[in-house]
Amino acid sequence: MAKVSISPEGVKYALPDEKAGKEEIKILDEITAEQTQLGRKVVAIQGLGFVGAVMAEVVADSTDSQGKPIYFVHGVQRPSTRSYWKVPVINKGESPIEATDPEVAEIFPRIVKEKKTLRATWSSYAFSLADIIVVDIQLDATKPVFGDAAKGYCDTGAFEKAIADLGRNIKPDALVLVETTVPPGTCQHIVKPILEKEFKARGIDISKNPPRIAHSYERVMPGRNYVSSIRNFWRTYSGIDEESAKIAQEFLTNVLDTKEYPLYRLNNTNASELSKTFENSFRATNIALVYEWTLFAEEVGINLFEVVKSIRVRPTHKNLMNPGFGVGGYCLTKDPVLAHWASLNVFKRKKGLEMAVEAVNINDLMPLHSLRLTKSALGGTVSGKHIHLLGASYLSDVGDTRHSPSEIFWKAAVKEGASLSVHDPLVKVWPEIPEAKVEKDLLGSLKNKDALIFAVGHKEYLGLDPEKVVEAAGKPLAVIDTQNLLTDGEIKKYLNLGCKVKGVGKGHIETLRRER
Repeated sequence: MAKVSISPEGVKYALPDEKAGKEEIKILDEITAEQTQLGRKVVAIQGLGFVGAVMAEVVADSTDSQGKPIYFVHGVQRPSTRSYWKVPVINKGESPIEATDPEVAEIFPRIVKEKKTLRATWSSYAFSLADIIVVDIQLDATKPVFGDAAKGYCDTGAFEKAIADLGRNIKPDALVLVETTVPPGTCQHIVKPILEKEFKARGIDISKNPPRIAHSYERVMPGRNYVSSIRNFWRTYSGIDEESAKIAQEFLTNVLDTKEYPLYRLNNTNASELSKTFENSFRATNIALVYEWTLFAEEVGINLFEVVKSIRVRPTHKNLMNPGFGVGGYCLTKDPVLAHWASLNVFKRKKGLEMAVEAVNINDLMPLHSLRLTKSALGGTVSGKHIHLLGASYLSDVGDTRHSPSEIFWKAAVKEGASLSVHDPLVKVWPEIPEAKVEKDLLGSLKNKDALIFAVGHKEYLGLDPEKVVEAAGKPLAVIDTQNLLTDGEIKKYLNLGCKVKGVGKGHIETLRRER
C-alpha cells in the first residue's frame, strides 16, 4: 500500500515516488527560468508550518514601487505522512491553515492563481534554484519530566539534517536566513559548521565562498492579525558577516513594512538568537508572577482582573498579564528551555537560566489549578463526573492546539476518573488528544454535563445566556471561568440558577453569591 499524508479534514494524498521526483525537477527548472526572465529573484521557504506558510504568502505577495512582484517563492515541505498534504492544497490556491484572519485565505489564491508567484514543492532541488532560503522548520524543546523544565533539552538532530540538506543543494552565494526560533549560538555553532562541511564536500572553496547566514526572528501572532504580525511588525536581524547582514536587510525591507516598523540590527547572530528567547522568557516570567498573585487574590476575595486593569493605566505597566488557564503554543512553553539548554551546552556555562526555567514550570502546572477549582465546585472530586471544555486551542480565536493548557487539564482530569468532552469552533481535530471528538454544536454539546470549563477566550463564548446554558445541560452545573469571559451579572445569573461558579483570579465570586 502506498504511503499517504492525511490532511486535518481526513483527505489522503499519496506521497511522491522516484518517477515523480524527475518530473518535479523538470517543472522546477522551467518555472525558475521563466521567473528569472521576468527579473524576479527566487526565494525558497523551508517548512510550511504556522510561520512558514504565511511567510511564503507575504514574500510572494510583495511588490516594488510599480506594483510588480519582486520574488518568486518555492515553498518546500518535505514528504512526510504528517505534512506533505500541504503541497497539493497550496498548489490549488487554498490555505493549509485554519485562521480567523481572512487575509490568510485571501492571499493564497491571489499569489498561486493570479500572480503565480508561489508554488509548493516537496523537492530539495528547489533550494539549488533559490537566491535566498528562509528556514522555518520546527525546532522543539523536549521536557521529559512534567513540571521540571530544568531537565529539558534540545534535540537538534532533525534541524541539523535540514541544514545539511541546504548545504548539499544551495548556490554558494545564496543567503540562508534562519527564522526558526533557535537556541542562542545556533547559527554560529551549528548552521555555519554544517554548511561549511557540505560546501567542502562539493569542492567549494569556503575561503572565497563562505556560507552566507543571517538570523531574523518572527513575532507571529496567530489570530485576527496573523498576516500583519509578519508583514507589519518590528523585526530584529543580524548576519554572520557584513555581506550576509546586507542581503538580509535588503530582503526584509522588500517584503516587510520597514517604514512604519523599522528593522533593528544586532551585531551578531548570537545576540539576535538570544533576543528572541529572552523576549519570550520575559513574557513567560510575567505570566508566572501573575499566577502567584492569582492564588493570593482568590484566597482573600479579590477580583485580580480589576486590579490588573487599574495598574495598566500606568503607561509603564501596560504589559502586565491577566490571570488565566495556562500557557500554551509553540514559544513561551519552550523558548526559555532552549536558552537554558544553550547556556549549559552551547556556551558551556556552569549556570543556566534558573528564573526563566522556573517560570516554565509554574506555567506548565497552571491548568492543574483550574482542575482544583473544578473539584471544589463538584464537591471535592471529578471522579465519575462529565466535564465539558470550551476550547481546545492554546489561544483565543486561534485553531492551533500545540501545547494547549486544555491538553494538560484533559489528561489530568481523566487520570482522576473524569469523563471529558470538548467544543472548539476553530479546531477540526485535536492531534494531541486523538480520542477527543471536537464538538461543533455549542449548546447541543452541553447535554448532561456536570461541569463547564471556559478554557479558551474564543469570541463565540462571550455573552452566552446562562439560562440557555443550564437548559441545554438539563441541570445546574459547575461553571469555571478561566478567561474572565463572564461578567459579574452573568455570574450572579448562574448562581441564581443553582450553579456552582468558580473563576481563576476571581476571588470576589463569594461576595457576589452573598449579594444576589
